[in-house]
Amino acid sequence: MSGKTNFKTITLKSMFLTLIAVIAVTCTLIHASWTEAASPECGFYVDGTTIRDSKGNPFVIRGINVAHAWYPSETERSIKAVAKTGANAVRVVLSNGSKYSEVSKDSVRDIIGWCKENKLVCILEVHDTTGDDYITSLQKATSYWINMKDILEQEKNYVILNYANEWYGTWNGQQWAEGYKTEIPKLRNAGICNLIMIDCAGWGQYPDSIKGYGKSVYDADPDHNILFSIHMYEYAGGTEDIVVKNIDNALSIGVPVTIGEFAAEHTNGDVAEEKIMSYCEEKQTGYIGWSWKGNNSDLAYLDISWDWDGTSFTPWGETLVNGANGIRETSKICTIYTDNDDYVSVFWGENSAEPWKQAVSVKTKKNGGSFDANDIKPDGYFYVEYSSDSASELILQKWTDPEKWVKVNTYETGYANGHKYSKFSYNDCVTAFGTSSFAEQLDQIHVGATENNITVYSVCYCYSK
Repeated sequence: MSGKTNFKTITLKSMFLTLIAVIAVTCTLIHASWTEAASPECGFYVDGTTIRDSKGNPFVIRGINVAHAWYPSETERSIKAVAKTGANAVRVVLSNGSKYSEVSKDSVRDIIGWCKENKLVCILEVHDTTGDDYITSLQKATSYWINMKDILEQEKNYVILNYANEWYGTWNGQQWAEGYKTEIPKLRNAGICNLIMIDCAGWGQYPDSIKGYGKSVYDADPDHNILFSIHMYEYAGGTEDIVVKNIDNALSIGVPVTIGEFAAEHTNGDVAEEKIMSYCEEKQTGYIGWSWKGNNSDLAYLDISWDWDGTSFTPWGETLVNGANGIRETSKICTIYTDNDDYVSVFWGENSAEPWKQAVSVKTKKNGGSFDANDIKPDGYFYVEYSSDSASELILQKWTDPEKWVKVNTYETGYANGHKYSKFSYNDCVTAFGTSSFAEQLDQIHVGATENNITVYSVCYCYSK
């Protein structure tokens, strides 16, 4: 054996070992800043910084807060009105009885039912914990949710559980995290597997608690199914730079974040609400405006609607619903409601027309067209999605009878997927056409508008569940 040292061999070995070390560190860092997908078997789940529904499709929250605990008699019509804005979610204020009247199981069941009827994802929160630092307050929220376990399990495809509104008012991320790390496993051990939303510390306005300790909270969840929430008022959302920094910092831990509450102003200053909306759209992050109606007189500027039915909006409401990057422009209905086979497509695309002309004209199969009029069945309805300053018109035509060019009355209108929609019931179709013998007599279907231009995106016949 030679006594000489082969420096070339040593150098190559050193370079190889260094490369392996760099790869290992890099992989560790990637794992630390990105999360694995949870299970779709429990309804909504997280996949990195994306929320997915039980069908595996991305879901970006565009919602409005509704104060059920304080105005229970107004909840049903508020939810229906929120749905007409085009929102895809509603965050509902509940109470476990600690500070306000307890919301019962039956009431929670009703609320979820109203959300489902209006194709809204139901985000439920316990409000009694607001600003409280005591662990006992969080424990009471835990007990409340465990008592609701059967409902949460049954409705897991439609419900996100917002654990405790603004628990831990002090700006202390470590103590905030310790509380949740203790309580979350109790919910999971009880059999609750819903996606959990957690408000950050500092009355929801200290997002550095997410940046510094959020990953440890996520890791403490056996299901790894956690979504964090920031309430962006004057501190967490007061300027455009603060908005960007706080959202970026929260997302940097590899877990989804949503803006669970925000408005145009708050007690101690302005809020950069337009930046919140635009940056959330850019990052595909959720937002939920506070709140539909019912704020105290000194906070009335937080109301979104002037009335419970949503007939007109406040200035803040106009921005949230109709403004750039607002709900009507950016909201997409969750695919748990839309991605199914309970409809027959009549038209899909993008056709435009001038006033009094038809954007869509589709022949029935008896005339060599694509639509089978046998599909017009009881308990169903025509659905038209469009853009126009006028209401859409559905026309049913029989070529051999001049009187059979008939307009069907609309029974419901609203907003979905950034567009308007109209619904026309089976019974109204029969009334207008004068018979239910559509397969034998209906020749063509038209969609247009009278006084303004119209663009039609889809026409389908839907079957009510």
